[in-house]
Parts: sequence; C-alpha cells; structure tokens
Amino acid sequence: MGILLSACAQSEPVVLPDGPGRVVALENPAIEEASGLAVSRVSADRLWLHNDSGGAARLYAVDGQGRSLGEVDLPALQNLDWEDMDAFVMDDSPMLLIADVGDNSAQRPVVTLHWLEEPEPDQTTTAVTTSLHLRYPDGPRDCEAVAVDSGEAAIYLLTKRDQPPRLYRVPLAAQPLVATAEFVGTVNSIPEPTEQDLLEDPAYGANRSQPTAMSFAADGRRALVVTYKDAYLYERQDGESWLAALNRAPRRIDLPQFPQTEAGGMRADGRTAYVASEQLPAAMVEVTLP
Repeated sequence: MGILLSACAQSEPVVLPDGPGRVVALENPAIEEASGLAVSRVSADRLWLHNDSGGAARLYAVDGQGRSLGEVDLPALQNLDWEDMDAFVMDDSPMLLIADVGDNSAQRPVVTLHWLEEPEPDQTTTAVTTSLHLRYPDGPRDCEAVAVDSGEAAIYLLTKRDQPPRLYRVPLAAQPLVATAEFVGTVNSIPEPTEQDLLEDPAYGANRSQPTAMSFAADGRRALVVTYKDAYLYERQDGESWLAALNRAPRRIDLPQFPQTEAGGMRADGRTAYVASEQLPAAMVEVTLP
C-alpha cells in the first residue's frame, strides 16, 4: 500500500510504505520518534538509534532486521533536542556521537556534541567521554545533520532551515569551554522542492529538501545527506574538501515516503544506507548504494 501522508508531517500509526529498498518495522515500541541513527563500527549488523527532543537519554540497539538488541541509558545527560548520531573511530576505539543540536526557532546560543565509546547492547548504562559545547560564529542555527570525519578528526554540521544549507566544522580536539564552529560555506547541490512537491503537500512540501541527517563513509570517500524526500550520495576525490564534494551534483537515492524521515546513516564501507522515520510503527529502510 502506498503512503498518502506528508513526508514531513507528524502522524498517527500508519501502514509501512512500499518503495525502494527493504523496509522493516523496528520491533521496540520505545523507538517512537527516531531522529538519530548510526551504524556500528564494531558490527555492520548493529545499528544505534535515539528518539527526538524530550525523549529519554537512551540509545537503542537494533539489527538490520529491526529486531531489538538492547537499550543503554546515559543517566548524566538530558535529551534537550537530540537530532543526529554518527559512528566513528578515534584512537583505534569505536565511538558514537550524539548531536544535541536541534533548534527549530534558532534560539539556543549554545548546543552540545557528546561522544562516547560504543557500548555493548546488553549494557544498561554508560557515560560519555566528552561533551563539547558549541556556538556558531553567525548566530543560532537549526541543525539535524552531523557527521564525523575520523581521518580529519573533525565534526561537520549541515544546517536545516537555511536556504542554501550552511556547513560548519569543529575539530574533535576542540578545548574551549564553549567552542566556536568554523563556517565552511554553503551547500548548493540539494535540489529545491518541485512544483509537484508543493501541489502534493501545500503545508509541508516546501520543507522536503531540508537536510535531516548526514553520514560519512569510514574512508572519507562518500557522504550521504538525508532529506525529508530523498537522500543524496556524494563522492569525494583525493585531496578534496567536504565543501567541494558536497557542492558537486550528487546521485539521488530514492526513499520510501515515510511521514517524517529524520534519521539515517551508512555502513563503514559506504555501500549500504539505513534511514528511519518518526512514526509508529517505527519504520526503517535498508538501501544498497550504487
């Protein structure tokens, strides 16, 4: 059954949509508003997710079939507006990044990036290694797309509501109590909503091109940017900056039209992507990348 709801609107429980890729339901009913997803650097068949703002400070582990592997609490944290996750390697240790960077009204003067050693799914609690408080050099921004370049030891943030989206960078080794991100440039390659998008969804169609997740392959060769409508795959050449790579014409990755697509990530090899939605039943799609 095709889905008829907005790709951006909140919804009541819906039938899982048909569409490209392999769509599965996430069996853990606690994953009710998935806004961050990362593919483990320990096991390619382990994924980590978290819920959106106001949810528990908790990470949910699932496998590629959507089956629950465990839940891990971070009791020292609060989920103010967790919007993205990433998995990366630092000093030979597998790590997870939690991006508490959501800011719909652009009112938060400081946002926070947390990272921690990747736990085992059967742990009940864990603690972060580092919490980096961050401000933007040009005022508050709403952001839902964050990725780590392990080779560069840097975190990249792509804003959501700016047109075109703005790309920022902060090193993992940033030391100040409140670090200031570097503005890298604008990303002009994401197609704007079409007339058909606006006709199909007058209320939310104009938002369909907003970035809601970002992920880099482990070797730094590929980037995936997820929007409410589609995902976009970018290839990076030797010696090329991420800004240059993200401004080249991407490959469009067709996605099932979930009610609200806000979580996504790639496996370390950059050949498989997973994208999840904010809905009940929580849905996830596995897509083989070209």
